[in-house]
Amino acid sequence: MKILNIITSLIFPRTCSLCGRTVSFKENKNICDDCLQTLPKLEGLFCHKCSLPLADGGATCPDCKNSKNIYFETLKAPYVYTGKIRVLIKKMKYSQRPFLAKDLSKQMADFIKREHIAENIDIIIPVPIHWCKNLMRGYNQAALLADCIAQEINKSFYPKALLRTKYTKPQFKLKKRQRIENLENMFEINKKYADVIKGKRILLIDDIATTCSTANQCSKVLKENKAKNIIVAALARTGY
Repeated sequence: MKILNIITSLIFPRTCSLCGRTVSFKENKNICDDCLQTLPKLEGLFCHKCSLPLADGGATCPDCKNSKNIYFETLKAPYVYTGKIRVLIKKMKYSQRPFLAKDLSKQMADFIKREHIAENIDIIIPVPIHWCKNLMRGYNQAALLADCIAQEINKSFYPKALLRTKYTKPQFKLKKRQRIENLENMFEINKKYADVIKGKRILLIDDIATTCSTANQCSKVLKENKAKNIIVAALARTGY
């Protein structure tokens, strides 16, 4: 087996998607350990509700402190959306590298375990994308992450429980108010899974949390369909 791994590595060398360094074939990784260890962690001061990095101040950001219309319990993320993690997410989403979800979901799953989130949820649901975008891209990156996380923490995964009903402009091109308006009446429950959602503690998975509008609208629909509560886990959280 060792000789086979050596031969395979010579014929089909595996390289890190960030630094380009050769990765041992038997490690079955697409990001080397050195790069994983230097991803920009979300540390220091951040909002306890939505994880927005804070320059100073109290436990919550102004938006969470003043808003009465936040439908998730809390939003957590292991990384800040900058530098290397930004590069990796863009490659995963836009450069046809869905295999990166396996490496990145492992980091998310470890984070979820450290934060003791796993014992407080029943099922896992990804933030959906429109079927047309799924067809063009070939996959929903949030669903890929959620699937791997569900396996890591041994929870049931429902990729089609939540549906995106309208095809809209990319959120990153819009201002905050436009993002909220863009997402109104955007999501609905798949009626086949109404009983699955009812009374459940749900972990909602996304790749990036920017204004948290998407996560909040998804959470609103889930709550309206009698979900008990929603915790959101994103791979990365944007800063100011």
